[in-house]
Amino acid sequence: MAAYVNRSMSMMAGDGPHNVAILNNGPVRVNMANVDSPLQIFVRAKKKINDIFVEIDDYVKDAVSFMHAVSGEKGIATPQDVANVEAYVSKVQAIREVLKRDHMKVAFFGRTSNGKSTVINAMLHDKILPSGIGHTTNCFLQVEGSDTNEAFLRTDGSEEKLNVQSVSQLGHALCASRLQECSLVHVYWPRELCALLRDDVVLVDSPGVDVTPNLDEWIDQYCLDADVFVLVANAESTLMVTEKNFFHKVSTKISQPNIFILNNRWDASASEPEYLDQVRTQHANRCVDFLSRELRVCSPKEAEERIFFISAKEALLTRMREREKPVSSPILADGHQVRYFEFVDFERKFEECISQSAVRTKFAQHSRRGKNIAADVMAALEQVYNSATDRKTTMVEKQRLLHEQLSAIEEQLTTITRQMKDKINRMVESVEHKVSLTLSQEIRRLSALVDEYDALFRPERAALEQYKRALHRHVEAGLGSRLKKRLSSDIGHEMDEAQKEMAERMYSILPSHKRGAAAAVIVPHQQPFEVLYRLNCDNLCADFHEDLSFRFSYGITALIQRFQGKHANRIALKNPPTYAQVRHLWL
Repeated sequence: MAAYVNRSMSMMAGDGPHNVAILNNGPVRVNMANVDSPLQIFVRAKKKINDIFVEIDDYVKDAVSFMHAVSGEKGIATPQDVANVEAYVSKVQAIREVLKRDHMKVAFFGRTSNGKSTVINAMLHDKILPSGIGHTTNCFLQVEGSDTNEAFLRTDGSEEKLNVQSVSQLGHALCASRLQECSLVHVYWPRELCALLRDDVVLVDSPGVDVTPNLDEWIDQYCLDADVFVLVANAESTLMVTEKNFFHKVSTKISQPNIFILNNRWDASASEPEYLDQVRTQHANRCVDFLSRELRVCSPKEAEERIFFISAKEALLTRMREREKPVSSPILADGHQVRYFEFVDFERKFEECISQSAVRTKFAQHSRRGKNIAADVMAALEQVYNSATDRKTTMVEKQRLLHEQLSAIEEQLTTITRQMKDKINRMVESVEHKVSLTLSQEIRRLSALVDEYDALFRPERAALEQYKRALHRHVEAGLGSRLKKRLSSDIGHEMDEAQKEMAERMYSILPSHKRGAAAAVIVPHQQPFEVLYRLNCDNLCADFHEDLSFRFSYGITALIQRFQGKHANRIALKNPPTYAQVRHLWL
């Protein structure tokens, strides 16, 4: 008892998150102003992790856009890589939806008529859930904050809003329209009326663990996601086997569940103050032994901090009076202020525990999943980056080799071009020489070509011009055909050899796999080689003027000139020539 009083006095002195003032023979007033509730840890963590998952969502969507950009024709990312990253979009969305619904869940269990509903009503500062003597709560009632700040309820699986007063008919065991024990009713209460609901706490009331044998079904449906369990026991008796069996089942399905034990109706101890310490010690020892030795969910020292002796009815009446709610005014038993303070102490430690547990059990899992998603997406991006880097390295090396090959080809091409130009120049000189030599030879035979022309000659000027043009065409055609006959074969053969040599030289500098495609470009379809000769006799003979005057070849003057010889001062008659000379002159 002394330790309990000391703990109470320290809290009354302001040691803790609540400032408590005890008025003489009056209600205990708890000033919640300017108090940073432990539940805010969960609220801030929830906001922070939601912000983180917004960033993760953006990160994953950016990664998907990037993967699409580097897939397809680029082929850096495979369709499977894109599909793997796209799958994380829906996963992140699912986590964000869960985070929106995440809350701190507290489940209250105990035997029938132990005061579970009254405890919840006292925590909510109002009489919301049905309570009374005997078996009262017939189904599971989940109290949570209303987003619209209006009070209403819904049955499980239905979207219909019912009047909150209907909870007395739906959840009360004595009503004809009550639901089954495993049914769930969602009770929505305005957040502004309760700090617990405002901080995302959900309170679940349950039927007595002694009303049904289907405890496993209860645990599977409503307990696996609970952060804290509150066992509401009757301080006028002791822990029963039914209560212990239920939490033994819970501990087999949930690792290290957080359990608080409330010994309710402790106001009955006021009638027997002489046994107060002994009864309290007896209850405390049994509860510590149950938590630490039987369930092994905590150490004995930690178990002592999770056992409280309260009167939920007194706490509810006190809080309703503070809110000026119309209530009956029974005379509260002696020591009700201390019992109320222990209820406040329970709430403080309960808030610390539920906040830490919810952050650890809910957000730790989401954090791990977020890290895994970010790591997987990063790994996929790194794989794409490594693939792109390898491809870049390969392409850079290929580019370097191609540059080297191109430089070598350019040098070879320059050399070949220079050599071919030299060869062409030599071919031109050779052709010029051959044409000149052949043309000279053909000119010596020009008289024979002229003799072949047998057109009618007329001395008239018009006929004469026509005769000359026709003769020029005849001579040009004749010389051309003879030059072509004598030169075309040699020149064509030389040209073919030169072209073949150029093609072979070009083939030699090309890669083998490119030669087939380049064949049509380097050596197109060859036409028969033909050399054209144009002498243009009209221009060559343009300055020729014919002399058509008649002269006697053997006149007196001509004979004298022949006999005179080459020098005018020498008279052939004074020095008669020999027969040989005379013959030469005539010839």
